[in-house]
Amino acid sequence: MGVLGALGVRRAPAAALLALAALLLLLLARLPPGAPARRPPPAPQPAAPPHFNRTAVPVHVHSTPNSTAHQSPASEAQPPQPPPNKTELVKGKKASAEKEKKPQTEGPLPPGAVLTRDLYVAGHTRPHPELCPALGARLRLVILVSSAPSHAAAREAVRLTWGHASQRTDVALGFVLGASPPQYHAALDREDALYGDIIEGRSVDSYSNLTLKTLSMLEWVDTYCPRAPRLLKTDDDMFINVNKLLLFAEAPGRRNATNTVWGKVARRSRPARAPRSKYFVPPAQYPGSVFPDFATGPAYLVTADAVPRLLRAAPAARYLRLEDVFVTGVLASRLGVRRVHAPEFYNKKVAPHPCAVQRGVAIHMVRYHEQFDLWRKLLDGKTKCAS
Repeated sequence: MGVLGALGVRRAPAAALLALAALLLLLLARLPPGAPARRPPPAPQPAAPPHFNRTAVPVHVHSTPNSTAHQSPASEAQPPQPPPNKTELVKGKKASAEKEKKPQTEGPLPPGAVLTRDLYVAGHTRPHPELCPALGARLRLVILVSSAPSHAAAREAVRLTWGHASQRTDVALGFVLGASPPQYHAALDREDALYGDIIEGRSVDSYSNLTLKTLSMLEWVDTYCPRAPRLLKTDDDMFINVNKLLLFAEAPGRRNATNTVWGKVARRSRPARAPRSKYFVPPAQYPGSVFPDFATGPAYLVTADAVPRLLRAAPAARYLRLEDVFVTGVLASRLGVRRVHAPEFYNKKVAPHPCAVQRGVAIHMVRYHEQFDLWRKLLDGKTKCAS
């Protein structure tokens, strides 16, 4: 091939590129002025930060407040959008209404007061999600028993008596503890390996932290068992008539109830101001002279829809060491959650007569050996009790 022929072949691609560039310029010249360029779809945003701290070291006293939430940058201008239809407007109004209902953080706190979010440590070191298969979709009831690391005998008595209800496919039962001291780790490991029913939170286990333990219960239900229709919060010194409780929850007036707590409701109770009292509440924790109506803590039943609402309202509220007053009183009253008195919740020690046991739902102050006596009387088919 001659020199001119070789040059002609090499120039052909260059000429084609020039022709393509000229065509693109011609097309761009025909676009209407000011037409916006297409933007790539926005990248997915990370989930909103949790209401509670999930990484802090468990605390028992006032800790450093959480840092402020990250601020997202201002969104860029977008092309004009078509007006929303009626359905979108209704959804928007509902969303706005829900946003308005969210509790606001309290104002400046007095010395000695602390917000709950500065104390509670979210998450569970022993979560046991398998206790609630299918997120509770097939359950009628989940029972969470507040216990302590040293209460192994009380847990054993419950398992051997009314705790047999956990063998049903429509009832789940677990024992909820706070973060345990090192001297209990080995024993709890053995117990949990045997039964697999110990749920351990991350806040320090102590009597003053019972509110944090109850919030750990609410968090567990919200995370692992949100489709269970009812939650019974109770203690390990309680005797629960589970069959009676299921009938109670599914009575015609309660079956479809929402936004409700049932139990022994205390009305116009006053805070104990004597420092030596077991129920001492300093004014920094609750400045009022009368508590809101609340369901007493030994046992109360909560509808599923109230659980996430109570949990999300807690972080911005002033911490109160009395868990029943805080959850079913202060938070519930702010959210409009109904507290309904139910005489079946004795929540006190009663005469161990078979009829009293069979008629009631919850008996308090039950010692280890008494669990077996009450269990025998509950199953007694000989005693005739008036309806």
